[in-house]
Amino acid sequence: MLALAYPARAASGDYVRLHVVAADDSAPAQALKLEVRDAVLACARELLRDAGDAESAWRIVVENVDALEAAARRVAGDAHCELGVFAFPERVYGGMVVPAGDYRALRVVIGAGRGHNWWCVLYPSLCYPEAWVEGDGALYSSVWRWLQALFGGDRR
Repeated sequence: MLALAYPARAASGDYVRLHVVAADDSAPAQALKLEVRDAVLACARELLRDAGDAESAWRIVVENVDALEAAARRVAGDAHCELGVFAFPERVYGGMVVPAGDYRALRVVIGAGRGHNWWCVLYPSLCYPEAWVEGDGALYSSVWRWLQALFGGDRR
């Protein structure tokens, strides 16, 4: 078996990204950012459960931006959502490298939006907050499920 010393590089497939921007860099604002992230991801998880590709995922996000914003506002009343194409840095998610570039994304801005931010990939799901970890420790991710199928299932 070949062992890779570097994370696998994501194929140039299409993605839908998430970007959450805190109001500022204070500890309370950074903690609030993570609470907003969790609320938006919980909503997105339900909405995107049956998305078959990035196009359908993006359409679902666009059609449900009000619900996603409502989820954010339940946690931070001064949050708002933006849809568009935004620049993202290179990131590694669970051993998968997603290259820097311009991606379609849902951006959630809290207050003035001048704080450190948080990125992830909504589709295919490469977000791994604790709320998305199943009771037995398996990660909820379409990529994870694909890798499990490719290599013969769960090998814990």
